[in-house]
Amino acid sequence: MSGAESWKLRGLIPRSFEYIFDEFEKQPELEANVYVSYLEIYNENGYDLLDRKHAESSIDKWNKINLYEDDYGNIHMRNLSIHKCSSEDDAIDLLMMGNFIRQVSSTPMNLASSRSHCVFTLAFEMRSQFTNVVRTSKLHLVDLAGSERVFKKNSEGAIVEEAKYINLSLTYLEQVIVALNEKARGTRVHIPYRNSLMTTILRDSPVSYTHLTLPTICSV
Repeated sequence: MSGAESWKLRGLIPRSFEYIFDEFEKQPELEANVYVSYLEIYNENGYDLLDRKHAESSIDKWNKINLYEDDYGNIHMRNLSIHKCSSEDDAIDLLMMGNFIRQVSSTPMNLASSRSHCVFTLAFEMRSQFTNVVRTSKLHLVDLAGSERVFKKNSEGAIVEEAKYINLSLTYLEQVIVALNEKARGTRVHIPYRNSLMTTILRDSPVSYTHLTLPTICSV
């Protein structure tokens, strides 16, 4: 999602920044504010990748994200910081800062394997100079760690524990997608969003009034 170190080979997230801020520049009559957050889900616990104090300590000392639901059913997250971005460069700096402390380990298959899922969220407040109406929206850019078959890799210790949580959360995500398809066909009512932290946080995304895209890179 972030891509290689080369700017030419940058990934989907930095390319999204470029597109978004270019579009705002083309519409000078639009007053737009952009806010970002960067959440890491490691072993089914949420952490703020934009908390500068986390760069100075191990993950076991980081503040965990706490979820709570308001009276209207909206999910809120304590200990997750939100940062205002005025330019593409601001967003890139925050992405790089978060990537610097994201959990990465060497495995038998990958020298720099992501050991967590990450959600980079952009929230927008927009108002035209010709109206007092304020429109809000958000874009979740989700970087999923790949499913792993640890029994084929002679893995042990922390890598096995991490793989267990990675695979479990991907399974829960699959169950939500299947359930949404069944609900659209009228054969199901309940959607199991609460089974995992990731599906709980993203439960307002895979619904009828949003757009969902799932780009996939596979290795054999």
